[in-house]
Amino acid sequence: MSTPNPVNPVANQFDDPRVSKKKNVAAGYGGVFHAMQHAVPARGLLPLVTMNKHKGIDCPGCAWPEPDQADLNIAEFCENGAKAVAEETTPDRADRDFWASFTVEELREKTDHWLGKRGRITEPLLYDRSSGDGHYRPVSWEKAFSIIAEKLQRTAPEEAIFYTSGRASNEAAYVFQLLARRMGSNNLPDCGNMCHESTSSALSQTVGLGKGSTTIDDIHTTDLLISVGQNPGTNHPRGLTAYTRCKENGGKIIAVNPMPEAGLMNFREPQDPTTALGMKHKIADEYLQVRLDGDRALFQAINKELIKRDAIDHEFIDKFTSGFEETREHLLSLDDDELLRGSGLTKKQIMDTVDSIVEAQSVIITWTLGVTQHKDSVGTIREMVNTLLLTGNMGRPGAGTAPLRGHSNVQGNRTVGIWEKMPDHFLEALENRFEFSVPREHGFDTVMALQAMRDNKASFFMSLGGNLVRVASDTGVTEKAMAANELTVHLSTKPNGSHAWPGEKSLILPVRARTDTDVQKSGPQQITVEDSVGKVHASIGHRTANNDLDLRSEVDIICSVGRETFGDAFWQPMIDDYGVIRDHIEATIDGFEGYNRRIEKPGGFYLPNGPRERIFETSDGKAHLTANETANVEVPEGHFMMSTVRSHDQYNSTIYGLEDRYRGIHGGRRVVFASAKDLKEQGLKDGDMVDLVSIYEGQERRAPNFRVVAYDHARGCVSTYFPEANQLIALDNTVKESNTPVSKSTIIRMEPLGVTAKDMPAMARADQ
Repeated sequence: MSTPNPVNPVANQFDDPRVSKKKNVAAGYGGVFHAMQHAVPARGLLPLVTMNKHKGIDCPGCAWPEPDQADLNIAEFCENGAKAVAEETTPDRADRDFWASFTVEELREKTDHWLGKRGRITEPLLYDRSSGDGHYRPVSWEKAFSIIAEKLQRTAPEEAIFYTSGRASNEAAYVFQLLARRMGSNNLPDCGNMCHESTSSALSQTVGLGKGSTTIDDIHTTDLLISVGQNPGTNHPRGLTAYTRCKENGGKIIAVNPMPEAGLMNFREPQDPTTALGMKHKIADEYLQVRLDGDRALFQAINKELIKRDAIDHEFIDKFTSGFEETREHLLSLDDDELLRGSGLTKKQIMDTVDSIVEAQSVIITWTLGVTQHKDSVGTIREMVNTLLLTGNMGRPGAGTAPLRGHSNVQGNRTVGIWEKMPDHFLEALENRFEFSVPREHGFDTVMALQAMRDNKASFFMSLGGNLVRVASDTGVTEKAMAANELTVHLSTKPNGSHAWPGEKSLILPVRARTDTDVQKSGPQQITVEDSVGKVHASIGHRTANNDLDLRSEVDIICSVGRETFGDAFWQPMIDDYGVIRDHIEATIDGFEGYNRRIEKPGGFYLPNGPRERIFETSDGKAHLTANETANVEVPEGHFMMSTVRSHDQYNSTIYGLEDRYRGIHGGRRVVFASAKDLKEQGLKDGDMVDLVSIYEGQERRAPNFRVVAYDHARGCVSTYFPEANQLIALDNTVKESNTPVSKSTIIRMEPLGVTAKDMPAMARADQ
């Protein structure tokens, strides 16, 4: 008998979404209009003028790489970048009156969209469960630091967890990992554990570096770009400009995705005058509607055919790779019908794709979370690397791997030490530089950290940005795990769902945002970030509108905690001058030589990238071809594979609004997209209401009150938004090798409620 897991009251609400016809073209003047709807009321226009340009701010949204400064557009930002800036520049305030008006129990009944719209947090706040009144109350910075220091001084290192969001700068991330390791802990989970950890695992194994090998110029000039599991129109809209340039240069694009996203089909460049005449750019030359988790079978079929045709680069394989014979034998042994069933495609579609690869002089494979969050995602990525290695498309112009990261500095965080398994040479460099003992035992990743909190094996949680309760899987379990800590500390700009699940004590420490000025003892400060292609550049905030708030920078807060806890002399100079932090990074991490000098160059500088130069830092110095199991997911009758996706008005856990206009969803989020044929077979139709139900290891998980939307979707699969559907993904159900939550192929059933959406009263709209 299955046991239901806890359900947050918000999950029981129905938000009454309206459904219209989906769009087949992204951006255009509609994108400009929606961007200004957010930016103008929030006073965000001025930061947008210089965003992603020299001496301006780096976009706090995605990590899309910048073109050369000479190639920048007049406006080098997208609709969602404007929304991200508006979240920071908003004049709204979550002041002490707001926190006095709601207990944490009442905050739990609010959606994150509602919470985020309360505005910037104005001063430090403390919650103490023993007081019994359930409120956060103002506290001084000195008292906050004292509470944290006292707790850390009496906490065992293995019980302390230091979590990082991808928006943190290199400087903040470096001092944060320094704080954790000074504590004696490698418990440094981050949002990357839940996103591209599968990418890092697979690329480290195969080419010796857990990052992509291409540059923005490669994307512009490649003959063939294969986009897998992406929705660029929402998740990195500036990529559509780069894809358009690729097409203008004669390149071809193949889109692989269970749903035909507007940004994969057509694009209207807002800065192109022909947009006013209704002109649009075709993006995908071919669209392969692959089954969820069908990418591995697709690329195995491609690689098998490449070998059968002998359409491979023998010279490259002999000189730069190992494992060819074993990989060849394995691929040729695979059953063609099993590969077709797994991919959900036809033989002609696969043969046509092979033709395109053979005809191309250069090939890039690019992917995002649609690839990385399946049970065998690491094997899928290894198989995509096989395609590139077999054809010699690695380490030459217009060719290679292009995993596109999410948050603007999630890759930089890893580079400067935010990882629970940093190599010994980095830990030794820290030890020599700062003269304290650095732990060698690997720490907790994100899932392991939540399991430790769930199992009462952790007592301290500190979050550098982010909203872990909402981005993590198994929402009910995660909420209770967070609340089980003795002390939780959140460095935040605005209220979010994690604040509603405090430990016995909880501190909310309001931080300066990327758009805000940051003046320390040595003068105005700048921070740095690393984009998806390994380029490091500076970001400088200029807004003074929040100077009246009692905010501190992330660097200031972290170093102050370190100073008060341990009394070391190296903390205060890093607060006074962030250039000191960059000197420490230069001294402990290869590739940052002349750091402070090089960030003054417009556009910044590239970090070393071995695969880009055909240098593979693996055990044998060669790139590894690999044999991977097909391992098709078997779905019981009456069940579906479910993928969680973002809406267009969303970036990770931040819900900007309630419009997903490209997919035709308005005013709500509790929807599930499914093929009309699948719905008919289940006795369902568009507009019906269902509960979504999963069972993992005997425990039932239920996400109630979803409106069914008949959609052009791969058969046997459904998609729905997170965090609303995170409830269905068991915390212990993770990707092999990377331990990432299986958010893209969880098995569910749709349980009819016997009513349609129009019969369902809106119990609590998400925008109230």
